[in-house]
Amino acid sequence: MAVIQIAANAIKAKLINPDKDIKIMISEILSYEVEGAEYSNAFKSTEWSGISSFFKMNDCTFPAGFVGYVKNQLEKKRHIVHVARKPLPKPLGDENPKVDHFPEDPRYDYQMQTVSRLEDKGRMVAQIATGGGKSRISRLAYRRINRNTLFLTTRGVLMYQMKDAFEEMGEKVGVIGDGEFKPRRGFNCGMVQTIIARLNDPARRDLMLKVLEIFEFVILEEAHEVSGNGYYEILNLCKNAHYRLALTATPFMKMNGEANMRLHAAVGGIGIKVDEKTLIERGILAKPYFKFINTEKPKYLFKSTPWQSAYRLGIATNDFRNKHIVFEVERASNVGLSSMILVQHKEHGKKLNEMFKQAGIRSMFMFGEHSQSERKSALGKLKDGKLDVLIGSTILDVGVDVPAVGMIILAGGGKAEVALRQRIGRGLRAKKGANVAFIIDFADEHNNHLRDHAATRRQIIQATPGFVEGILKSGDDFDFSILKAAS
Repeated sequence: MAVIQIAANAIKAKLINPDKDIKIMISEILSYEVEGAEYSNAFKSTEWSGISSFFKMNDCTFPAGFVGYVKNQLEKKRHIVHVARKPLPKPLGDENPKVDHFPEDPRYDYQMQTVSRLEDKGRMVAQIATGGGKSRISRLAYRRINRNTLFLTTRGVLMYQMKDAFEEMGEKVGVIGDGEFKPRRGFNCGMVQTIIARLNDPARRDLMLKVLEIFEFVILEEAHEVSGNGYYEILNLCKNAHYRLALTATPFMKMNGEANMRLHAAVGGIGIKVDEKTLIERGILAKPYFKFINTEKPKYLFKSTPWQSAYRLGIATNDFRNKHIVFEVERASNVGLSSMILVQHKEHGKKLNEMFKQAGIRSMFMFGEHSQSERKSALGKLKDGKLDVLIGSTILDVGVDVPAVGMIILAGGGKAEVALRQRIGRGLRAKKGANVAFIIDFADEHNNHLRDHAATRRQIIQATPGFVEGILKSGDDFDFSILKAAS
């Protein structure tokens, strides 16, 4: 047993006079396999094991986000750990901040719990399922901490969405992104790409550094992306950001161990977790029912067909699949449900849109070239019942206020967990009447690539409490009578 002292600030932690054994121990605690190490000459010649660490042996430092984790691991080994750091800056806002005119709803108590835990911990990941109100949590946290704040994202649409939300609260908002550089004291929205570009420009770097030092609170949207180099570099330059809140439904999910550890290094561990099952049970999200449809084999599609050809033949131009999509949307429309179809490729969306028009079904297709105002217009038509179905590419995955739709069709294949949860979440907005959503996916079993991707999607749904209970048995169909029972 040893007594170990750690000094920490917002960026770094440092061991104070450790012995060799303790240094080795912490280096191992913070070690990871370097992705691609097996291709290096050092690894091939056995000079290097392919393992690296976030602990620097030469000066005994490591990222401050690991302090809690390191302390916990050392205490498990019966060491005594003392952490020395200045107290967190005192929050300057109200203890029970108001960000809108809605009355308090006990179903959403986790939102202020998140703020309270942030106030206590200073930095943390809030793992909140899609639909849990991450935007409102951001507003509550800012109003409570009430210090110079940077909301950081990689997407312009999310930056402007948050800017609008804060301006509706009466806040003046600074912007560092999408060609704008108008920082201010108070609340700021920023894009990673813009900040990194300015940091890489010698003529603008010094000013950018000074601006980053102003921020005492950083909010990270879609925080699973923090593992990227840009996010990580920016956070390491926010020297006075003692408060750090990362919001995501899917943290620490990458295969790359270093990438997961970067998120932990920058913002700390998970401080609160609110899963889909909790939100469904509270009525915040609709109860989803999942139907997986087997497809007929296209003429020229084989098990070994390469990915790109397999995608075209098995998904985008698959007549059985596309006709079934039209059939399901028509059925949904007949029972008063609007639908949303999510595709990966523009040509697939165009083809489905044409098929709907030929069938007399009111449809629109939204893709990357459409502006934010055009997206809002299309979503408004869907909400007002002027459309039966909206087809969308990845532009509908995040950053849009999707009205309550009854049916989601996952037409685009793929296997990415973040995208899958976002797309399912498009249909889980709470409904009046029967608070349910119908989700359709395809087994795509006639090609190795498509089959494996479909299996991954199904496994994610099966592993999600709140989703797994709604998976229909093979051959079963949706029970639309529950809509009448609730009316």
